[in-house]
Amino acid sequence: MQLQRSLPDIQRAGLGLVAVSYDSTATLRAFADKHAITFPMLSDQGSKTIAAWGILNREATGRTAGIPYPGTYVLDSKGVIVSRNFEEAYQERDSAASIVAALQQSSASAAGAKASGPLGAGAELIGKYVKLRLGASDTVAAPGHRITLTLDVIPGPKIHVYAPGQSGYISIALTMNDSPDWKAVAPIFPRATPFVDPVGERVQVFDKPFRVHQSVTLTLTPSMRQRATAREALVVVGSFEYQACDDKVCYRPETIPVQWTLSLTPIEP
Repeated sequence: MQLQRSLPDIQRAGLGLVAVSYDSTATLRAFADKHAITFPMLSDQGSKTIAAWGILNREATGRTAGIPYPGTYVLDSKGVIVSRNFEEAYQERDSAASIVAALQQSSASAAGAKASGPLGAGAELIGKYVKLRLGASDTVAAPGHRITLTLDVIPGPKIHVYAPGQSGYISIALTMNDSPDWKAVAPIFPRATPFVDPVGERVQVFDKPFRVHQSVTLTLTPSMRQRATAREALVVVGSFEYQACDDKVCYRPETIPVQWTLSLTPIEP
């Protein structure tokens, strides 16, 4: 089960995990035994708590009556909600590791720092003026899972690259290929650093290692379901574009192909 696989990452982030379901305690106990679940699973039979939290799916009828909209709340030590993730489609949802990665990025951005720590093993690519290191919140994913791909960018000595939106220069860009196998949204970049160039213009750059977060949702197509049943690999492909400059000169732009390899697994019950 995806949540159970992510439990060590959740705990390393200083968080706990509790699942709330409208199923009976007997049903939850049987499910926990079958899938070797070690985190608490709480029964909200009658859906009173689900309704009180405003997440009851009132369109569900019959056997599914009482079911909540699928989602995740993150609470701090005082019980205050600091994050919530909910989806209309119950089979499309953020992975637990992806939510943790987003929280780490948010905390780092608020502090004006770079998110640190590995997010899954990945390849290392060497460009002319930068080094790239690829990572992922999840290396095993099912159709419908939303995961976070990461791209660590390490500029060379005395090299800077331009932040997205910087006019007059070629700014960095992470672009994911179009594919029927995944859906990508705009990547998230950290806060840039002000820099005064040789002509006295104040610009926004990255001159130290930084991390880009790219959210990708695996599609629920019949083809992807079949590939997941066969436990095939999925290669998510994109490209990173940048123009490197030092204190005196800007160099020719470079585009580096990037790809992440994920292991597909069937949708869990």
